[in-house]
Amino acid sequence: MRKIFKSRTNNKSFIKKFIMLLLISFFSAYFLNKINLFHNERFTNLLKKISMNELINSELEFKGQYLFNIALSTFDNIKFTKEVFQNVEVEKNEDNDAVIYIYNTHQTEEYETIANYNLTPTVLTASYILKDLLKDYGINSIVEDRDLKSDMNRLGYTYKDAYKVSRNWLNELGNKDMKLYIDLHRDSINYKLSNITIDGKDYAKIMFVVGTNYNYQENMNVATSLVNEIESINNKISRGIFTRTSVYNQDFNENCVLIEVGGPNSTYESVSNSLSVLALAIKNYLGE
Repeated sequence: MRKIFKSRTNNKSFIKKFIMLLLISFFSAYFLNKINLFHNERFTNLLKKISMNELINSELEFKGQYLFNIALSTFDNIKFTKEVFQNVEVEKNEDNDAVIYIYNTHQTEEYETIANYNLTPTVLTASYILKDLLKDYGINSIVEDRDLKSDMNRLGYTYKDAYKVSRNWLNELGNKDMKLYIDLHRDSINYKLSNITIDGKDYAKIMFVVGTNYNYQENMNVATSLVNEIESINNKISRGIFTRTSVYNQDFNENCVLIEVGGPNSTYESVSNSLSVLALAIKNYLGE
């Protein structure tokens, strides 16, 4: 009888543990799927906080926090504190003082996936990293964060019409006269051509593209000056200027430049390293 009783007790204990394990697994899967934060332990700890202000101000693993494409609007039961809206107001003021507009005509161009985090940075990611780096020099910039695909669908465009969408973005800037309009891209070349290692540090190579199917000389002068600044800092990461019989919206303003950083196999680190050089080159060019 003792053995039978003990066996039943063990069975009940096992069943309780099994049910508890199922519940934990279910809710864990539900919340991980809902917030889609790619199984990052630091984010798991971050989510224990319920203040939106704490989420915004928390330091993330990488400087380019937009790498993670966090949709904060999907978070449930988060308190919107007064400080949150103060942060938003500061961002608006920075936009009013912006002297550089950064956008991506080919917004979905991707770089090498970060294996440890299962994250795939894009050229939009690179734009936000550049924005952060410029801010370190006291240079405010605007990153165009409207979704290219949504705009194309709304206007009935296909991918080949992407430059029509970015032209609309430029036109909608209104009377904001920027010192630079940067269309940030990624080339499609392989790793050996797109990257270089210097003193043990990996860099994604930088190339400027200038269209020649308009009165392009002023745009060429701007691109040339920026290339010279880059090469004075690091003359091995520049791929110079590539010209093509096109426009690339550079007829919008003489300060429009198209810059390609790295290729599809360029890493987050190599792109960030080169953007650091680019940011310094822009600072020197603007005389800031």
